[in-house]
Amino acid sequence: MKSAQTKSIPQDLIVEIFSWLPIKSLLRYRCVSKFYNSLVSESNFMDIHHRRSMTRPGGRKYLMYQKGVFYTTKLKEDGKASHLPIENFNQLHRYRSASCLMCVNGLVCAWRDENHLAICNFGTREVRFIRCPKEIVNKVYPVCSIGFEPEEQKYKLWLTLHLSDWYTRNWVFTLDIDKSWRETKCNARFFPSNKRVCVNGVIFMFSNGYRDSLFQIVAFDVKAETFSTFTFSPTLPCNEYIYYNLIEVKGKLAVLNYSSEDMHLWVFGKAQNDDWKRHIIPCPSQWEGIDVKLKSYSRFMCSSCDGEIIFESITKSGSYIYICYNITRESWREFEVEKLYVNRAFNIIFCYVENLFPLGKLCNANLQD
Repeated sequence: MKSAQTKSIPQDLIVEIFSWLPIKSLLRYRCVSKFYNSLVSESNFMDIHHRRSMTRPGGRKYLMYQKGVFYTTKLKEDGKASHLPIENFNQLHRYRSASCLMCVNGLVCAWRDENHLAICNFGTREVRFIRCPKEIVNKVYPVCSIGFEPEEQKYKLWLTLHLSDWYTRNWVFTLDIDKSWRETKCNARFFPSNKRVCVNGVIFMFSNGYRDSLFQIVAFDVKAETFSTFTFSPTLPCNEYIYYNLIEVKGKLAVLNYSSEDMHLWVFGKAQNDDWKRHIIPCPSQWEGIDVKLKSYSRFMCSSCDGEIIFESITKSGSYIYICYNITRESWREFEVEKLYVNRAFNIIFCYVENLFPLGKLCNANLQD
């Protein structure tokens, strides 16, 4: 009688199957064998897994913060959203201001003041605290951004400090490569703003020193580490700065304004004002009859990769609701976040895609004690 032969699954098939799994499942396999442990840390696999997380169900999530707890949320087809508290992130309760956080390609950069800077991967549940350059200690209003350069697959931090007369000092830190911050020359004069977004390897930032009917936008090329500026002249007055936001729409830079009854969205083409294409977004029924000043509290939160913009909105009754506008379909939809505190706003809502990038590789010389 022949003994039964154990058939093993080909490694290429294992790689294919694993590339579609959520990160939580992948991390459980790391202790099974050396092959599984090395697989989830291999750069090509991480890239394939991230791209497939953009399309697989549950791969795209929302990061929310409410009453001292971070939540990860998935939107369902029935219009409801399940959520789970993220464990081991109690030390981040100080980073509760949306203006002090930035999310790109699955990583979050957060800072509280000139001394504290954190890098978080909410997919792998990792967080690292990085020392800021000694030159900014006890200085006022440093702004930190995180960018991703898709060609070389690199993440970089950009730290800018306003001096005077629109002059700044700027530092760059490449994750997993640099051992210290590198000061870089800046040929652009601007006043750094917390309104910024990274699109296709470029970090765009509003300059706070807008004048008349012009906005100045600063562009930092993540790969070349160079600066440039250009102006944006909206058809609406820009004296109400609070109503304007920089967002990403289908891989392009866009400016959103919601100061009027209908919202205005300009999608950027090239570095010329006439290359901005304007879209008028009709006011959702949930905002009908609400004063414009009250709508200012219906804060813009984030824009997802599939062309949806999500808002946290206040109704006339004072309750909070969550609505999305789909740019392609030109339609609104409301969704419900289950089992959350009633009539309590989120401080933060970001869209992110799961990413296996390991923060454990960050150079120890830069980690805070």
